[in-house]
Amino acid sequence: MRESAPATSRPEEFRDVYHRVYREPPYHEDASDADAFAGQLAEHAALPGFSVTTVRTGDSLGGFAYGVRREEGWWHPRAVAPAPRRLRGPLFYVYELAVLPELRGRGHGRELLERLLAGRTEPHAVLAASNRAPARELYRRWGWAKAGELAGPPHGVDLLDLPLNGR
Repeated sequence: MRESAPATSRPEEFRDVYHRVYREPPYHEDASDADAFAGQLAEHAALPGFSVTTVRTGDSLGGFAYGVRREEGWWHPRAVAPAPRRLRGPLFYVYELAVLPELRGRGHGRELLERLLAGRTEPHAVLAASNRAPARELYRRWGWAKAGELAGPPHGVDLLDLPLNGR
């Protein structure tokens, strides 16, 4: 199911899934990080081009993916090395993909991304993946390619790109 802004109707569900996923290694995020995520999600949900997909088990949220359309040059040039020259024009930035541990290995993550990206008009989707996260290798197997590295985190974060034209 592709939804436009359900994050504003039940934000605590998204916060709780985020917290359960990102408290695991290699992230080790705490409750305050989950609270900050909930605030960021509310801000992003109000932006044009916001989209979210979800997976549910019964009445409970089991996972989600969300992103926002971003115009060329929205990131600081020093934040990405090397500068991804091939990524011109608007992009769809996938901010989060989170699936509860007990639901992993069933194709939910890939389905969430596929539904999120279906019908997007931007030429590329991008996402950031920690070099220590198991999901990074999944993205690579699903066709995402390294476009640069993000500055900041101590263990390295790759900016991954997926061309959307011709999908």
